[in-house]
Amino acid sequence: MSCATKNKSVQQKRYFVGVPFVLLLFLLSPLLLLTPIAFIACLVARIDPIEAGRLLWHVLVALRGTHVEVAQWNRAVQVHIS
Repeated sequence: MSCATKNKSVQQKRYFVGVPFVLLLFLLSPLLLLTPIAFIACLVARIDPIEAGRLLWHVLVALRGTHVEVAQWNRAVQVHIS
């Protein structure tokens, strides 16, 4: 993952922080604590929990190569998921 910041009034500065995709998944792993609740919700809604998990995995894998830019007034942060 890389991060670039821009300040329109000052010379542009770029900071690149390399974070591999696997580490990003590791950092998101606390969400696994919500897995039992999601499993019960899938059963109540009559959704196959295995299929729902497989689809969620496909969405996470599809994030690779995504560029996200968050801008506010005179600053912007761009994140690239690699």
